[in-house]
Amino acid sequence: MLVLKAPAGFRLRFDELAFAPGGDALAAAPSWGVTLWTSFADGARAEAVPLGDGVASQRLAFAPDGRTLFAGSDLLLAVDLASRVIRRVPLDRWHRLGFGVSPDGARLIVSERLGGTVGGAEGTRLTCRPTDDLDRPTWQLITRADVLLPPVFPPGSDRFVQLESTHELMAERWAPRVVVRTLDTGAVLTETDLLPVPDYPDQAALSPDGLTLVVRLRDRIYANLIGAAGAAEVIANPSRKHFTGIAFHPSGRYLAATSNDKTVKLYDTTSWDLTRTFTWDIGRVRSVAFSPDGTLAAAGSDTGKVVVWDVDL
Repeated sequence: MLVLKAPAGFRLRFDELAFAPGGDALAAAPSWGVTLWTSFADGARAEAVPLGDGVASQRLAFAPDGRTLFAGSDLLLAVDLASRVIRRVPLDRWHRLGFGVSPDGARLIVSERLGGTVGGAEGTRLTCRPTDDLDRPTWQLITRADVLLPPVFPPGSDRFVQLESTHELMAERWAPRVVVRTLDTGAVLTETDLLPVPDYPDQAALSPDGLTLVVRLRDRIYANLIGAAGAAEVIANPSRKHFTGIAFHPSGRYLAATSNDKTVKLYDTTSWDLTRTFTWDIGRVRSVAFSPDGTLAAAGSDTGKVVVWDVDL
């Protein structure tokens, strides 16, 4: 076990972590810019990668070749990790963004929650941009649904999965649907209704085999088989804290979850029972990630510290 630290002079909260595809670097999203560790020595401090004045980052996505890191919140930027040159993806500012990179690295899927109206109704714009020509989308479409979370991608697939919803204001609940779309055009392949949920979902993760979508709310986690109606399994938080992060182990056997306390909990994905708890004295744990080969895990805290440990499961 070793502890990585924020850049000198900063106390940051890390709500999202992402290992580079080669497992040799780790990125974190604080409230501004990006922090990047390229050394996993105990006590190593991150490099601060500013994205520009007032630019926040709440979402990270590495390109599969590890050369580019996409980051953003109200703006979307592409960071060339060799040169540190930063390019802005041409999108309107202040739209709520979700984005992800296709498994082959060729396409960037972006969802923008539009601030105005589209055809008399609010909507979400979906675009597909070649990662080697971000200025020219290959397709775009507008859906009246609210796209709740960034897209996730089944491995080696020609499709992507999103959680979309209409908000039932009078019922004060969300009625999400798992929507599978084709990468080539964005056309809907399948839609599956889930049970209404009381809160806005915070995060989604797709199992390594692409068959199970896990959705995190504040006090519970839903595990849903793609194509099966209703919430198949529910993990309730055993503490009074709320869930803050989830990640599948690359083997698919375990789901890790953090709960704004000192712990990282592992759940067996066959039974969804709690099987192991790690306790780390780094502050309140906000995020969790596994290296692509599954040998390392990392957890980020609200104190600017990240713990990295060898995974022995």
